[in-house]
Amino acid sequence: MPAYCTTASGRVFRLVRFSQRVAEDRVRYALRAEPLGTSDDSAPLELAREIDAEFIRDKIANRQAVPTPETTFEALWAQLRQDLDARDA
Repeated sequence: MPAYCTTASGRVFRLVRFSQRVAEDRVRYALRAEPLGTSDDSAPLELAREIDAEFIRDKIANRQAVPTPETTFEALWAQLRQDLDARDA
């Protein structure tokens, strides 16, 4: 995932990713696109996903792939990219 991205119309955004524990068995992963060099009042766009321990245990019990933090951020990046292009159109 890059540190910056450019939309089709040429707007540049800084990508900030972070995670935090929101409960004993729950983690929130977030990805924020912050506009750079803009004179208008466009707000940052943020997407987040929470994953709990029960979800992970269910995946393991059913012998399914367990989402890693990296794959979670990649999925958020794919959605954020679509949202940025749609918002910028």
